[in-house]
Amino acid sequence: MDGSDKIILVAQDLFFLPRVYNAATPQGYEVAQAQTADRFRDLHAEGRTALVLVDLAGDAAEWRAVVERLSSGEAGRPRIVAFGNHADEQALEQAVTLGCDSALSNAELSRDMVKIIESLDRGGLPCPD
Repeated sequence: MDGSDKIILVAQDLFFLPRVYNAATPQGYEVAQAQTADRFRDLHAEGRTALVLVDLAGDAAEWRAVVERLSSGEAGRPRIVAFGNHADEQALEQAVTLGCDSALSNAELSRDMVKIIESLDRGGLPCPD
């Protein structure tokens, strides 16, 4: 890894940022947070993005713009994992329909964060149970 590989958290809330940071930095990833689609665009343009975590509790217009941008056929795009409230099954399903590789509940993301990040080097995401 060249040091420019990063994980971008698309979220307005800071709650998951320390968890992502604690799981990602030991694996050699930089971590950045984008509260808007414009900020995401700037961060994504700087180096290589390995993973994008999308908080479905955030501004829907912002996270949808990010997912649509990445799902528009960009070769070598990063993995996109959405996460949200387990009771909001519609939002989780919609995230996958819009182009996310997977959608997990907040609890699943917390539980599997290290596995998800470790799987980046193997080229795949673990399937949620």
